[in-house]
Amino acid sequence: MSKHAMVLVLAALAATACTTTTPEKPPKPAWTNIYTVPLDAMVSCLSQPAGEGFVVSQTPSLQPGVVTINYVPRSAPQAESRYLVSRVPDGTIQVSWQRLGSVGGLDWLDVQARERANRCGGTA
Repeated sequence: MSKHAMVLVLAALAATACTTTTPEKPPKPAWTNIYTVPLDAMVSCLSQPAGEGFVVSQTPSLQPGVVTINYVPRSAPQAESRYLVSRVPDGTIQVSWQRLGSVGGLDWLDVQARERANRCGGTA
């Protein structure tokens, strides 16, 4: 094999190695709480419109007893956040709040999301 062909093969292999992707880990929740209300009641409450600034939608889940409720700011759609609502084996409901792209620490939206979940869960 000529030197030029070898260089091309090595360049192609290097490019392939750079394009391999690893599965993305789900973002770590900003907070998680446990509530004693029924799953449907919590999902219904959290799915209510959140004012003009956000688009609220549910994402179907492949797992029974788990619902994702997305909150996307109209002015910054890349700043998606979401509630993960799941039924726990002991009959309670776990709600986790995730902010995609978060680097940690709570901000005003995280606090508002927790207050909303607490109102829906009857603990506010």
